[in-house]
Amino acid sequence: MCGACGGGRSVPRWEDVLAPPTRGVLAARASAAGRLLDSGSGLRVRAWLSAGYLVADRVGRTVHAADLDSLWRAVAERGARPAGWRPLGGARTTEFVEPYGDRDLTAAAVWCAAVARTEPAAELELTLPDPARSRVVRVTIESGTVRATALDTPEPVTRVRIDGAGAAEAAHHLRARIPHTPGTRP
Repeated sequence: MCGACGGGRSVPRWEDVLAPPTRGVLAARASAAGRLLDSGSGLRVRAWLSAGYLVADRVGRTVHAADLDSLWRAVAERGARPAGWRPLGGARTTEFVEPYGDRDLTAAAVWCAAVARTEPAAELELTLPDPARSRVVRVTIESGTVRATALDTPEPVTRVRIDGAGAAEAAHHLRARIPHTPGTRP
């Protein structure tokens, strides 16, 4: 709470550091979450006004999720996982994922929330370029939580940098799940 009136947030949610939660942003995140889900899960995700997401199962039961963390919690409670998920493991390395465009930042944010819920022991740091602004966003996934910090950068950054144990597998997941910008190589 902010303390002034007893309501609201004093700091933005981590995903709001990437982009404010407008209807368009929430719709793009819901679409990215739907693409990331295993098709056999029977779950559908859609934006719910400017108030978050609705996760619906095959028979129409829905649950409201206010943010990406609660969205993936709701998905996990129904036994669903990201499609093609392979556990993150291996040596601590640094990997890069390219190409990268405006749309990819949304998909990467959804993916980070999925990793935190699916792999609670994961410890990764991602540096996400923000092509719309001259900044990068440093995302830390640790102990099942995600934190994000925007950092100004004088040089344009076009690739995602992933550091940590399991970075190679994380890079594989991102390459498979982030839509590639037309005209660039996957």
